[in-house]
Amino acid sequence: MRIGKLPISLLLTIIGFLLFASPDFAQSLHPNGVLDSRYAFSDSTLAPGNRILTHAGFFENSSSSTRLSLHGHPDSYSGRSLASRTPAPFAHQSRSRRVDYRRAAVLGTGNAAALFFGFKGAIEAWGESKGAFHLKDDWNGDNLKQTDELSHFMWGYKMTQFLFSAYRWSGFSTEASHAISVFQTALVLTMVEYPMDAHNPEQGFGVSDLAFAYAGIGLAYLKRRLDALDDFDFKISWKRNVFFSNQPMFAQTYDEFDNFIYWLTYRTRLFLPEKIVCLGLGYSATRRGGVARRQVFAGAGLSLPDLAGLFGEKLKARAGFLGLFYPNLRIEL
Repeated sequence: MRIGKLPISLLLTIIGFLLFASPDFAQSLHPNGVLDSRYAFSDSTLAPGNRILTHAGFFENSSSSTRLSLHGHPDSYSGRSLASRTPAPFAHQSRSRRVDYRRAAVLGTGNAAALFFGFKGAIEAWGESKGAFHLKDDWNGDNLKQTDELSHFMWGYKMTQFLFSAYRWSGFSTEASHAISVFQTALVLTMVEYPMDAHNPEQGFGVSDLAFAYAGIGLAYLKRRLDALDDFDFKISWKRNVFFSNQPMFAQTYDEFDNFIYWLTYRTRLFLPEKIVCLGLGYSATRRGGVARRQVFAGAGLSLPDLAGLFGEKLKARAGFLGLFYPNLRIEL
């Protein structure tokens, strides 16, 4: 099975490299790994061979005593300042999170399976990529009123968020999880446009599709970085339930594209003790007599992860993937 002109084996090699790199590589991704540290700070007495120094206010604005453990012979401390001392090795005392390789293996297997079946489903839906490279007018030429661009935006946005959480669950640091999730999402969605669509006689390379996908990736990254964006989100809902109507994973007809509503939401308390209500502005398209027209909605609904959070933080964390969905009451504007 080939995806465009790129074999699946290459895809799996790329993802495998990211996930199954050597332990030294994985630990080096962790900013708190202390792989090259010289000193360990402790709240308790360490090994008998260590000298314990009590130094009040060692850290700026600290009023408590901090004990410094220097591994080595008790006479090794000469009274010189720490800055001028020659560092000695020590037993690693960091409590920082480490990569869990069993979880990473699960994530790697899931990545490989998702790539294989995802691209396989896309080929079945839209055909194989056997033609010459060509562009398409995907802004106005597809008669979808930019709902296709918004679907690419949502893929970039939600895939980045999901992968970030998945890599954190596997023990990768925050910075490493940001970097890998952004890179992996950008790689996959770029491949959707090139070589897949670019060489598909029925499709073509979509500049606006790729731009919207990258915008989704960027906003997912910024949302993690900026507290001001914490209550804003992007979600989807359906006019008809896709599970009961047996709609395929990838929309293929106008009716299937028009079934989605894309929402910008704002989470608020209103008169409730917790922020579980989301006010939303939605966008979709519909057809009358074969002519497409835009639809704009106002809605009020629920944040499902925050609703789950009423029963505990662990349940909220596990329900994070439900943030994609927006159960709501809506009116068309």
